[in-house]
Formats: sequence, structure tokens, C-alpha cells
Amino acid sequence: MEQHTQIIVADIGGTNARFALARREGADLLIEHATHFPSRDFASLEQVVRHFMAQLPDGVEPQGACLAVAGPVGVESVNLTNLNWQANIRDLGRNLGLPKLSVINDFVAYAYSIPLLPPEQLQSVKLGEGALGAPMVVLGPGTGFGVASLSPRPDGKWQPIACEGGHISLAATNERQAALIEILRRRFAHVSVETVLCGNGLVNLYRAMGILLSMDPHLETPAQITAAAQEGNDPLALETLREFCRWLGSVTADMVLAQGALGGAFLGGGILPRIKEFLQHSDFTQAFGHKGAMTGYLDPVPVSLALKSDTALMGAAAWYFDHG
Repeated sequence: MEQHTQIIVADIGGTNARFALARREGADLLIEHATHFPSRDFASLEQVVRHFMAQLPDGVEPQGACLAVAGPVGVESVNLTNLNWQANIRDLGRNLGLPKLSVINDFVAYAYSIPLLPPEQLQSVKLGEGALGAPMVVLGPGTGFGVASLSPRPDGKWQPIACEGGHISLAATNERQAALIEILRRRFAHVSVETVLCGNGLVNLYRAMGILLSMDPHLETPAQITAAAQEGNDPLALETLREFCRWLGSVTADMVLAQGALGGAFLGGGILPRIKEFLQHSDFTQAFGHKGAMTGYLDPVPVSLALKSDTALMGAAAWYFDHG
């Protein structure tokens, strides 16, 4: 891939569509002209990409694009789960006039950025050695719940593997969680990980906790709930966020077990960096290690929190240039 190649990179989720131009300069990736738009202001994937392209400086002609999208990506088509957008990848590239178009899952891009992060952008949540050359898993709550794994390649790079782990059934590990799931089943035909562990999921959990504890759930948004919990002035919000972190610990361990991710787990997404101190002092680690016969298997696995939630643009650029 030539050094002067300039491409469009995007991280398109249910809430925000982030865009930038990217190019490689030596060993460095340069991200320029970064901007973002509310995803729901647009009717389709093609429309939001055209909107960004219309704002590019005169004379800029991208040679390609890598779009990281929140949803399953097939060989020919893509479906953005929380936006109800569908697109044919080949038609999309042709309609946009792009010589090369790659579309990948958003958490593939986010996962691909993790090995590129400097140490100061990672916070240890659970200490551990981690097994050299072993897979790693990257996961976290945002508009939805993203999961991807990183498998080591012989050339020293990583192969990201997409999955839809946020949609597996949510498991209870104690009587309270079982009771909360029963309450949630009154509203949802399928109680998945994402039903609880995402922005709207936090609100779902807050309301279910209110029913369980016979308390008034008067807060309405994830930001209100996390703020009230961290300020300590709302017992229901506090108990909800504690349960959120506890359930996250259990789910993270499940993902490590399912992926054989003995190299470590990395937490990301838009919510956790805002509650990093709360998470650090929560029951996350206790719940992570509560896996019966597999407790010893999990004990050496480190868990880190990525403090920046916007690195998927860098991951998309790295993926494009590595696979170009």
C-alpha cells in the first residue's frame, strides 16, 4: 500500500457516526479531518457517507474507505442492527465512487486498535500475567454490547474475529439476578446480554431493580443513572450500577471462557470510561472469578479498561492498510 494513499474511515453506531481521513506515514497512522454526526439524522449508510464526502476539502479524492459498523457484516451485505439500515457492499462502493470499500464490524475495528494503544490509555481492572501468544477478547457496553476477539498471527500481527456476543442469553449467577431476569422477561421475549449491559440496558436494569426493591425509578437516562450512582445520593441508582458492574464481570469471564482468551480481556465502549473509578471499586473482579471449576483457569487472565472510546477510527485505518 503506497504511503500517500488517503482513505475514509468511519465508526458508525446506533448513536454517532464518526468519520475521518486516514493515511499512513512511515510506521504511523495519521487521522485527519475527524468529525461526527448523529446517526439517526440519516436514512441509510450511503446517505451518511455521502454527507461526510460532501464536506471534504476541495481536491481531496479518497482512494478507498473502511467503514466500521455496529452490526453483522456478511460477504455481500451489511445490517446495522440498531438503525435498521441494510446495504449491499458492492453497490455501496460503486454508488459512492470509491475504488475500494471495506466494511467491517465496529468492534473488529475497535479491537484492532487495542494493540496500538499506549500504556497510559489503559487502566488495569484486574491484575494478571496473561499468556503470551494467546487470544484476547475485547468487549464493552455502548449503544449496544460489542464483542470481538484477537487471534495472534504468525507475522506478529493480530487477526480480529467478529461475533454477536452481545445477543447471547443473559445468565443469572444468584437469586437476585434470576429475579431481575424474570422481571425483564415481562417486557422482552429474549433477555440477552445487551438487554442489560448497554446504555438503554442500564435503564432497563434500573427499572427492573425498582420493581424488585419496591423503589421509584424516577431517572430516565443512562447519564442520569450513572451520575446519581457516583454521587451516592440515589440508593436505587447506586444499587443498579453495582449490579451492572457485577454482571459485566460475570459476562466478561464468560467471553474469556468461550474464546479461550488467556491473553487478556479489554473493556471498552462509551460507558465504562465515565465510571472508571466506580468500576475499579465494584464487585467486577469477584464476579469475574466466580466460575466454579474454571476459577483457576481465569485467575491469571488480566482485564484492562481502554480509557478512550473513539479509537475505532484508528483500528479501521490499520485494518485497511494491513489488508490492502
